[in-house]
Amino acid sequence: MKIAVIAKTRLPIAEPFRGGLEAFTHALCDEYIRLGHDITLYAHADSDPALNVKAFYGNEHREDKQFEIYENDEYLSILEDIEQRDFDIVHNNSTHELPILWGAKALVPVVTTIHTPPISKLKAAIKIAAASANLHFILPSKSFKATWLPYLDNNATVIYNGVDLNKWPLVRASRDYLFWFGRIVHAKGLDIVLDAAHHINMPLKFAGPLDDQNYFDEQISPRLTESDTYLGHLTQYEIQSHMAGAAAMVNAVRWEEPFGLTNLEAMASGVPLAGFDRGAFSELIDGNSGVVAEQKNVTSLVKAIEAAMLLDSKNIRQRAENFSLTKMAENYTNYFKKLL
Repeated sequence: MKIAVIAKTRLPIAEPFRGGLEAFTHALCDEYIRLGHDITLYAHADSDPALNVKAFYGNEHREDKQFEIYENDEYLSILEDIEQRDFDIVHNNSTHELPILWGAKALVPVVTTIHTPPISKLKAAIKIAAASANLHFILPSKSFKATWLPYLDNNATVIYNGVDLNKWPLVRASRDYLFWFGRIVHAKGLDIVLDAAHHINMPLKFAGPLDDQNYFDEQISPRLTESDTYLGHLTQYEIQSHMAGAAAMVNAVRWEEPFGLTNLEAMASGVPLAGFDRGAFSELIDGNSGVVAEQKNVTSLVKAIEAAMLLDSKNIRQRAENFSLTKMAENYTNYFKKLL
């Protein structure tokens, strides 16, 4: 198939990934290519050129106060370019409203994977256009589908995200420290993870882009002890190297996370999960791969961590194999074929 993939263009689809959406888009495009499909990725100019990137902007204008004007122009340029090419299908992974509104009357089927909660402009566009027979929506988890269903007229399918099992092999060999990685922002709950680690006197290694300096200065820095290590913003290979000594991966998000790709990457490495019952967390794990905290507080999280650390790495890996990247890509392409 000839597939146009529209990315969220604000950040490069390249390592080190700023977040799960960038990692998802890169992995899926890479797998589309491996499966023999012809793709064009519409993305930030600094994205991985191996993904056949078509770009209209790099970093210019991104910090401009009038950035929305430039961003609208960028997506209009993308849609105009798609109209001039002979694509079989459009796979939209942006969080912008224009591809939705355009897709309602496009001459090619438009499949949108929704990656964010119902926010004003995107929600409005979907509410207006969702009844179009040309629009199709994918959600990465059942819990997230329930969040969006009031705006989708029942026109939605769940396809779970997947992880490259070759890139994330089973490596856990010891239980030396707790581990956490993700964007360092209040919603991700790193401060709660630190409190839990200190409660059981376990060292914590953590990594990720520092997206909220005030949060780091006010909530993270004062909590850090000699046993805590901030590793910086790492590539996936660098993150994976730290899985070998991880006793558990701790999740303490403060929002209903659509999926949680970092959890799956840890599981593939044989690292058990301990976390709050938010978003898709309970859909990803079973009793052999992770433990859900009974309540959303530090005391319950500590109990979950202590139980999770005892879980067997082979069983954890086996659970992760249900969410392979190949399976995800095949689910998408099979869905596309049915539409065509």
